[in-house]
Amino acid sequence: MGAIRDNRLGVTYELEHEHLVGRAPRAALRLQQKHVSAQHAIVRYHAETWCVRDLGSLNGTFVDCMRLKPGEERTLEVGAKIAFGRLEQDWEFVDDSPPRAMVVPVDGASPIVAEGDFIAVPSSQDPVATIFRNVEGSWILEQSDSVGPITNQQTFEVDHRAFKFTCPEDICKTSLADPLGDLEVRHLHLAFSVSRDEEHVELRVTCGPRSFDLGARNHNYLLLLLARKRIEDARDGTSENSCGWLYQEDLVRYLKVEPTQLNIDVFRIRKQFSMIGVEDAATILERRVRTRQVRLGASRLTIVQL
Repeated sequence: MGAIRDNRLGVTYELEHEHLVGRAPRAALRLQQKHVSAQHAIVRYHAETWCVRDLGSLNGTFVDCMRLKPGEERTLEVGAKIAFGRLEQDWEFVDDSPPRAMVVPVDGASPIVAEGDFIAVPSSQDPVATIFRNVEGSWILEQSDSVGPITNQQTFEVDHRAFKFTCPEDICKTSLADPLGDLEVRHLHLAFSVSRDEEHVELRVTCGPRSFDLGARNHNYLLLLLARKRIEDARDGTSENSCGWLYQEDLVRYLKVEPTQLNIDVFRIRKQFSMIGVEDAATILERRVRTRQVRLGASRLTIVQL
């Protein structure tokens, strides 16, 4: 994704799709020098190109030593040198790839960039909250006590830290004409192969003629527990809406893990299904936030003992 580097400090900054530069508190790249205006310039991605525009700054914005007129916009190419207010600054445009959705900590820490259609907050090692994109293309924020849509530039809190979600407006979902367009959880068949001691759980996912070998991973055992619960409830005649739910506390006890590890496994499973092209990968594991229950989203299941 787009990035600029402060060559004096050797620090690289990943760019939001509209990246305000200046002294103002709301600036994405906040520079405190007096020669920098409050809202000095904006670096943005437009029409598949990165560019910089001067916002009427007092001391000017420079690209390759050429001062922009107030309001003038200049296309950036990798290697371009940029200065805000004084030519002796040494900023360099180092990456021209398209922007990606990200979460920016308000305290100035490094942004958390989306992995596919998922962002774990504050990190993938501690996914207290998850932002994901649903099959309609909307972004969803899921926390322990709430789940709902999140929009570009919206701020939220996780563990008493403030974060801002930023997403390029022109990021689109896969076209309906895409040949993988029917790769959704409701169409998937999950086949588990389980060793007698249950130390080894292999998973194969099929959808029509397509087949994906997801191998044997530690988090497959979580999927296996949920699959067994869903199969058992279906055999007992439980309704579809009530079928397969388990309390998170029970899962933690069955798996003999900490709640943090359960969150990590949920995030990894969803990301894994996203990587094979499942459009609504987040629904492979469904949550009831208020009751803290989890279930397997897929209903076509097979379990075979090796």
